[in-house]
Amino acid sequence: MNEPLRMTTITPALQALMDRGAIVQATQNWGFFRDDRQWEKLRDLYTADGRMTTTWTVATADEFVHHCRELASKGGGRKTIHSIGATTVELNGERALAETRMTLLVRGMLDGVEVDVTNYGRTYDRFVKEHDGAWRIRERVPIYEKDRLDPVDPAAILKLDPVRLARYPYGYRHLAYLQSSEGATITPDLPVPNSESLKKLYAAGSAWLAAK
Repeated sequence: MNEPLRMTTITPALQALMDRGAIVQATQNWGFFRDDRQWEKLRDLYTADGRMTTTWTVATADEFVHHCRELASKGGGRKTIHSIGATTVELNGERALAETRMTLLVRGMLDGVEVDVTNYGRTYDRFVKEHDGAWRIRERVPIYEKDRLDPVDPAAILKLDPVRLARYPYGYRHLAYLQSSEGATITPDLPVPNSESLKKLYAAGSAWLAAK
């Protein structure tokens, strides 16, 4: 005879493990859905009132996904890859903070030269657990640590304007340089290491997590 199915007791420790796993999966899915242009799935990773910050916009999740979709429909859009790394999670009931390593790879044209920008940083997410049991992003803010710009052709000659480059914070100056040359308006004062904006981001996130 087949043994009867046994119900598994969901202990607090097991629930926390399941919640952390769901949040890590969501951060991994974000990079894949964004790069693979799965717009509906990308939008579903955010809450209804979700917000997104990037070097080129501070917007609602709806506006962010709409803009990404528009870029993709106009000749393919900018070629980007979001490589997602390790995630750390702080839980407090139905709220969570997640910080995830991310490397952003962008290919574009600068002064007639094809270039690659590599940006190293993290994403800082406020997650909430909704009525359907899914963990979704309430707010995402990137933290930009450092970047570099390289011609795709090693023999190409490219000279950056040092005055223009110095306008942007060290953590994302090459990325901003390329994006601004393509017509983007660059978001000022984004979090970079040892900055006041990073201290404020962490303080606001901790206060939000504690005030569930």
